[in-house]
Amino acid sequence: MKEVSVITNQRDTVFRMLFKEKKQLLSLYNAIAGTHYTDENELEIKTLENAIFMAYKNDLALLIRTDIHLYEQQSTFNPNMPLRFLQYFSEVLEKNYINRKIYSKSIIRLPVPTFVVFYNGQEEQPERRELRLSEAYDGAWVKDKKTGEPVLEKPVNLELVAIQLNINPGYNDKLKKDCPALMGYVTYWEKIRKNKEAGMPFEKAVRIAVDECIDEGVLSDFFKRNKAEVEKMSIFEFDQKEYEQLIREEAKEEQKKEDEKIIAEKEGVIAEKDNRIKELERQLSLVQGNKGDGSF
Repeated sequence: MKEVSVITNQRDTVFRMLFKEKKQLLSLYNAIAGTHYTDENELEIKTLENAIFMAYKNDLALLIRTDIHLYEQQSTFNPNMPLRFLQYFSEVLEKNYINRKIYSKSIIRLPVPTFVVFYNGQEEQPERRELRLSEAYDGAWVKDKKTGEPVLEKPVNLELVAIQLNINPGYNDKLKKDCPALMGYVTYWEKIRKNKEAGMPFEKAVRIAVDECIDEGVLSDFFKRNKAEVEKMSIFEFDQKEYEQLIREEAKEEQKKEDEKIIAEKEGVIAEKDNRIKELERQLSLVQGNKGDGSF
């Protein structure tokens, strides 16, 4: 069994709290890596203190000798995940691998990274999606003249690919089957959504969902041990999502106003040009009229 360390944020969420448990963590890693390790006692869980990137929620990193797996759960689609993973991976390298040896003639051996996003939001997303850092490069893309599709015009010397896996019901069922804890996590949030759609206040929807999971044997031991904390975290996550949604809506409104301003300015310029053309036409007409009556 490989030696495994786990890096987590100090501020837990339900996802991170669940997968800090050695049994669940090993199950998740096996499901993603296609391995079959069974000795959870060889896992060692550590916390990376005061990492700048770790201000973001839901981050989980598994250091596995020559590999590093970085996982994040998202309930909204975020095209900036490759950039966030790059920021975090750089932080990990800075704290664990970069030292005076960087000036030596010997190459510094680095872990091979894997970046995974577990998506369980309500916006429609494919089962599997690659998110590439190169998609963010400004000025590197042009439209193909034949297909109209964007293509890279400039060579990319720094790429990072994050794999987004849709874990909603009906997606990546084998992955969830291989990791019952992940299936339980999805089931829990689906119960909350259904309770909320039935008209329950969110706090009640959470409490009922926890009780239903315990009664139905869905991560029952986990929920029994952490009932109060899970409920508190879930409500916090919901409040955070509501806040983020508000920020996104405000950003969209600001963008809409900016777009309307730009359109108005363009329309003003066009109107001014039209008026100038009409004035020139009027003056030309006068000139031609004067020529016709023998004035010139």
